[in-house]
Amino acid sequence: MKTVVVTGASGFVARWVINEMLAHGYAVRGSLRSMAKADEVRQSVLVGAAKDKNENLSFFAADLTSLDGWDKGMTGADGVIHVASPLGHGTETADEMTAIAKGGVLNVFTAAHQAGIKRIVMTSSGAATTPEASVGAMTVTEDFWTDLNNPELDAYRISKVQAERAAWEFAKENDMQLSTVLPGAIYGPILSKRAMSSDAMLSRMLQGWTVVPKIPLDVSDVRDLATLHRLAFESDAAIGHRYLGAAQHTTLVDVARLYRSHYPNRHIHVVALPNWVTRVASRFVPALVTLVPMLKRKYRLSSAAAKLDLDWHQRPVSETMLDAAQSILDNER
Repeated sequence: MKTVVVTGASGFVARWVINEMLAHGYAVRGSLRSMAKADEVRQSVLVGAAKDKNENLSFFAADLTSLDGWDKGMTGADGVIHVASPLGHGTETADEMTAIAKGGVLNVFTAAHQAGIKRIVMTSSGAATTPEASVGAMTVTEDFWTDLNNPELDAYRISKVQAERAAWEFAKENDMQLSTVLPGAIYGPILSKRAMSSDAMLSRMLQGWTVVPKIPLDVSDVRDLATLHRLAFESDAAIGHRYLGAAQHTTLVDVARLYRSHYPNRHIHVVALPNWVTRVASRFVPALVTLVPMLKRKYRLSSAAAKLDLDWHQRPVSETMLDAAQSILDNER
């Protein structure tokens, strides 16, 4: 049985990655900033085909900001799926965010290298394949790298580009076998109310009234994303490659309409913000800053490489959003 380290085990994506790896016969060691979270995370991920794999799951304490603790978690492991990443609060400068993001990558990769681990799959972001909005209706593939001189970039996007570039540079210098997975907007069923990520917006939608910006979304179903991490880890063909994991297109307004038709008793009302209002509001609401560059976006992301190389498939976006909604409602009970 192979053992994989999954970083940031309490996160929305990492929980599904752990579930996926356990369900396919791996032993998993998850990193946590605090071991106080271990029991809750364990209970949440042991569902479906992974429910009887408790003995194959363990946790260790480590933080991205330090090398401390990583050696214990890495020793004897066969590979790493590096999911953990700082999101920031929207108030950090690009330099601050980049230092945190790159530092986390280098701490994890250094510990893996010191433990003799060669194989790493890292969660990057579609932010690292972001062209200027003015490119129009082009199709973006993994071959495209975000230009750091693009004035539309916010601190988060800059940090994601820098972190992935640091990963590739470290892997090349130390003969490591790296693959990166680049999600879009991640939605899908939650495994815990404590790890909702983008689904928090859907939860607010389901409460009745909400206000949403008119931005296009290339959606990654969190379950499909977990599968993509596993497939990339298992395939030699994936070594040295980036894979975009988002090509299911929608908008938050479309999602609201979908919910109104499926949950009429919840009396869902959604107001779509005019773009100029979103721009003005972003000056006062840090969480909106990352959305402003997306308002005029017409390009689409392509996940053709993942399908071709790894035979990876995605659920329809309506299934993703409805399953997400049902899991949110189930967790309200």
